[in-house]
Amino acid sequence: MKVALMCQSLLLSKSLNIFLKNSISPYKKCDFVISDQKLELDKPQFIISNEDSNLKSPFSESTLMIELDKFYNNVCLNNRAVSDASKSSRDNKKRKIKLLLDKFRDDIMDIIDE
Repeated sequence: MKVALMCQSLLLSKSLNIFLKNSISPYKKCDFVISDQKLELDKPQFIISNEDSNLKSPFSESTLMIELDKFYNNVCLNNRAVSDASKSSRDNKKRKIKLLLDKFRDDIMDIIDE
């Protein structure tokens, strides 16, 4: 799990740096972003705040790790589901093309046989 931190709160940012020192990475290489506010990003966001969020303040290190693991597993499952759906769609297209080609071949063979 690789996370990027984008927190407005300096205290929260420092705490997360201590708790997640081995998981922190640059934004371009991260799996998701941890923030204390909703941001417009192209990566999933784990929000920590007092309001509607993934984790409410105050929190312990163990609570943080449990919630991050749940969130990460959800992100991985969603990515896998999108990938599987794409593969399924591709397989379906291949199957339709094969059926059309088989029908076309049979029609040509019928014309040649006549």
